[in-house]
Amino acid sequence: MKNNLNENSSKNKDVKQIRLGKQTLEFLIENNFLYVDKTKEVYNLINNESAVFLSRPRRFGKSLLVSTLKNLFSGNKELFKDLYIYNHWNWDKSYSVIHLDMSDLDSSSTEKLEIDLENTIEIIAKTNNIKLDEKISLRKKFSNLIMELYNTINKQVVVLIDEYDAPILNNIKNQDLADANRETLQNFYQTLKNSDEYLKFVFITGITKFIHTSIFSKLNNLTDISLLSDYSTICGITHKELNDYLGVHIQTFADKNNMVYDEALSKINYWYDGYSFDGKKKVFNPFSTLSALKNGKLSKYWFSTGTPHFLVDILKSKNYKFSKFPIGNNRKININFEDMELSESDLNEIDPLKIEDIPLLFQGGYLTVDKEFINENDENYYSLKIPNFEVEQAYENNLVDIYLNKVDEEFDILQDDMWNWIRNGDCEKLAKKMKIKLSRLPQAVRLSKENVEKWKLYSAVFLTWLDKMGVIFDGEKNIGHGVIDTIIEENDEHVAIVEIKYSEDSKKSLDSLINESFKQIHEKEYYLPYEDSDVSLLALAFKDRKIKNGIITDVKCKIEKWNY
Repeated sequence: MKNNLNENSSKNKDVKQIRLGKQTLEFLIENNFLYVDKTKEVYNLINNESAVFLSRPRRFGKSLLVSTLKNLFSGNKELFKDLYIYNHWNWDKSYSVIHLDMSDLDSSSTEKLEIDLENTIEIIAKTNNIKLDEKISLRKKFSNLIMELYNTINKQVVVLIDEYDAPILNNIKNQDLADANRETLQNFYQTLKNSDEYLKFVFITGITKFIHTSIFSKLNNLTDISLLSDYSTICGITHKELNDYLGVHIQTFADKNNMVYDEALSKINYWYDGYSFDGKKKVFNPFSTLSALKNGKLSKYWFSTGTPHFLVDILKSKNYKFSKFPIGNNRKININFEDMELSESDLNEIDPLKIEDIPLLFQGGYLTVDKEFINENDENYYSLKIPNFEVEQAYENNLVDIYLNKVDEEFDILQDDMWNWIRNGDCEKLAKKMKIKLSRLPQAVRLSKENVEKWKLYSAVFLTWLDKMGVIFDGEKNIGHGVIDTIIEENDEHVAIVEIKYSEDSKKSLDSLINESFKQIHEKEYYLPYEDSDVSLLALAFKDRKIKNGIITDVKCKIEKWNY
């Protein structure tokens, strides 16, 4: 049976179209686009907290949450007509709202940041018929704005700050500027602490979690809800919400891809589910999930728009060394994706200018909470993991490339050298270079204990190397009678057919893996489509050898000529 839409899904609701891009509550509601109702969580938040900080990865619905809060406190009742909070909110009260989106500010210099902040405060004041003294400081203007808004209607003020960390992260490659912007923001945000009596509710959100570092050191009344279970699903899409709001879209996706409903749901789950911020409740990545359902196909939507540039900038800027011990002030990479347990303080006390790799990847959305536990010293700890298939692919296909490009700039070879090795059957040099290259990668490349995933990883490293050399290749080449791991071509005259093998079996030698590769090539006759070319057969074998505090990857290859 093809159409088996869940009876509890959205088939009995108005089917609302998915809209990506412009994410404000008023735009979605007024144009009858899909809005996943988060107002029950919002109601719970407002009734239990007064000053809040929330960290979430990019493209996770933070700005839409800020927009929901803004419209709620502003008393825009009609927008909430069909939502949970409509019958639970006191609509007789409304509040003045200061909404600041720090990503809209010019932060290319501290002077420009201060000017933009000052202009923003003055515009809000003018909109509310408030005149601020032009001669006073930025911080004092912010303070006076809050106080005057309070005095105007004799009600406390709501302050909503979106992308609070943007002026720092936008300049992460320039540490002096990033630090100067941090100091400006620290002084600006301190106003909130001093204006506490005039404030009804404060909500600050962003990607990174500098909550316990100097940026908020004087704003000690904030409650960090980033890892609290009560608010773990306030952003993202839960399994129930996916069925309730997107059931019809899932069925449409299933029909388009010749699947039944449950099969489509399983695929979406595999690709985009798995994020957790308390180790218990899971949510789907909203941007990727909605993109897949809107476009009718599974794809890696998140990396191109979701990976914050600061993460890439930091990884590229680090001066990595891969010797056993760090040399001088150079830093040693020691990421191990099979052993990721961090204390609560490790995740909270993050310095944007000295951030370690694991917290960095967590902030960027490449890692999520697997479980929360108490260690033997009664300290709160979290184990982390890669959330889903899309993120795993983004890491393999993109961040590994960043590591390679950073650590191997001085180690490039020309593609002429590669072809000389292939023509002359000189596998010893090729294997040696490959082994050195792998030894320079961090432990982070050990993404999985599964053989199939290790094969994919080492294959990706090999293809990245070829790409850097400018070699023409085709990975996982489909032909009429099989899939070839890699085809390397030289001017349509010389073709190398590459078969890659990996095994963790201690009884299997590299030689046996090489023999398996040639056996597969010959049994499946991978060379048949290339009878007009000069053909070389290349078997490449990888095997990990565990040593104390690490892994060494042994590499062997063998080349044979094929003659018709």
